[in-house]
Amino acid sequence: MSGNGAEQILIFEKGGKAFGLELDRVDGIIENINITPVPMAPDVAEGIVFHRDGVLPVINLLKLLNIGGEGGGGLLVVVRGVSEDFGIPSDRMYGITEADLLDLNYTPLEERENPYIQGIGNFKGNDFSLLDFKNI
Repeated sequence: MSGNGAEQILIFEKGGKAFGLELDRVDGIIENINITPVPMAPDVAEGIVFHRDGVLPVINLLKLLNIGGEGGGGLLVVVRGVSEDFGIPSDRMYGITEADLLDLNYTPLEERENPYIQGIGNFKGNDFSLLDFKNI
């Protein structure tokens, strides 16, 4: 949250698609990541990275959302999960802005096509999917 209590959204790109994530769910952004693959891991698991004296699982966002595309990316968004943190590779960051300045359209959970996308929005002319990782 910003000083005035407004919710902030991090907007980033992966595989040519833009995504938004509530900033209070973000623990940091790591540059120049080296993902180590894990044999026999689930399809959405891209591997692990060593972070803060521990191991951080890395999820392929595009596979998780069933929209296809390649893994990798030069940046890693560290997401605060319910039981453990995890990383999402990103190709680039668009920026951070207050949710009030975005044209956000939320979808009720029972009407969502994908449980991890809680709505859509627009940031400086770029449409994005607003992610929901509250249950991961």
